[in-house]
Amino acid sequence: MEKSGAPKPANAIVETPSPTAPLIPVETRYQAQKELLFIALEKQYEYGKWLLASLLAVHAGSLLAISQAGAARAPLYHSCGPLLIYGVATTLIAGGLAWINFTIVANVYAGFLKDIREGREPTLKGGKRVVARVTLWITPLAAIVSLVLFLIAAVRAANVI
Repeated sequence: MEKSGAPKPANAIVETPSPTAPLIPVETRYQAQKELLFIALEKQYEYGKWLLASLLAVHAGSLLAISQAGAARAPLYHSCGPLLIYGVATTLIAGGLAWINFTIVANVYAGFLKDIREGREPTLKGGKRVVARVTLWITPLAAIVSLVLFLIAAVRAANVI
């Protein structure tokens, strides 16, 4: 019998984990995926709320300011009103895309939970990866377009006044 500190013979069998056995216990993986699902749902709400509130506030606030501009109302509206209305529309589009993105991600995590619960390795099914990537990149672009529309409207308003 060998002592634990003694060197092992060169022909000793070394136990290696099975390539099919998960390195992390299933329950731990399940809880981690569940937490990711809850985080994705929370971020969906927070991000959508922030995005809509910020961009809608600047565009709608500007439209409100134009409506209160007295004699300058007509020239201000003709110069920058349509840009601000388009800004509201792109803001709503950006908010919708963000919501779609986080919803897809939440559905992916929910599918992973189901796979783990049923003893399968989680797999990404269908076109969810493509939709998530497309909305991930188009959402900030829509928000940037909205911001650019606001800046152009502000420059035009400054030129009218």
